[in-house]
Amino acid sequence: MKKTYFLGLALGGALLLTGCGNGVDENKTPEQIKSETATMSVEDIQSMAAKYQKAIEEKSAEIAAETKKLSEIPLTEQMGDKAKDLRGEIEKQSASLKKLQDNLAAYLEALKQQK
Repeated sequence: MKKTYFLGLALGGALLLTGCGNGVDENKTPEQIKSETATMSVEDIQSMAAKYQKAIEEKSAEIAAETKKLSEIPLTEQMGDKAKDLRGEIEKQSASLKKLQDNLAAYLEALKQQK
């Protein structure tokens, strides 16, 4: 568990240096990633994991922004269309975030297997 935590921290640091953010596919399943990583190098897996981490950070920021907008709507208007739309968007973004997190976990597991 500690290794995974420190690996995540290391990848986070690598993200700051590389600035990657493209190339993620949240439509991939962890099983597809597992089969793909069987032929990938450690560096390629680290690169993909870093891209997913960056995408997760961006998605989390989007969710935070939408949540802030929702919290600014007066209580008397919380059942209105604007609030409902924001809650729907937050739910959609949260589902997307979960997919990205699952895929990152698959890359981290593959990395752990190769080391």
